[in-house]
Amino acid sequence: MIELVSDNPNALKRLKVAFRACPQDFAKLQREVKAGRVSVYELSGDSYRVTVAGEVDGDSYFLWGVSGRGVVPAMRELSKYVKESGLTSISAETYFPLVAKLCRRLSTKEHERGEVTRMEMRV
Repeated sequence: MIELVSDNPNALKRLKVAFRACPQDFAKLQREVKAGRVSVYELSGDSYRVTVAGEVDGDSYFLWGVSGRGVVPAMRELSKYVKESGLTSISAETYFPLVAKLCRRLSTKEHERGEVTRMEMRV
């Protein structure tokens, strides 16, 4: 199940942990959500409960932040909605090598730029 929670301040608070390597970007995320350019969703199912913030970027749904449990099955669920909307991929950037490693189960393509790994998953 997916639910739009952009107006829920607790949803944004749940995402703060995803920005521990770049706290200035969390402040920017809050501004972008308030302006309506970034949306926040809650995805839940038997094996996952994840909060995501994202926006359409060309043909991709760019994830600003993800937090919760069961990220891999949640991304599989999200990919269905992204594909139905006519987009071709989900993309994200991370400072955490273990996050990139976890996402390899989703057949992501990776590009490293210094400390940041950009990941892209076809839908």
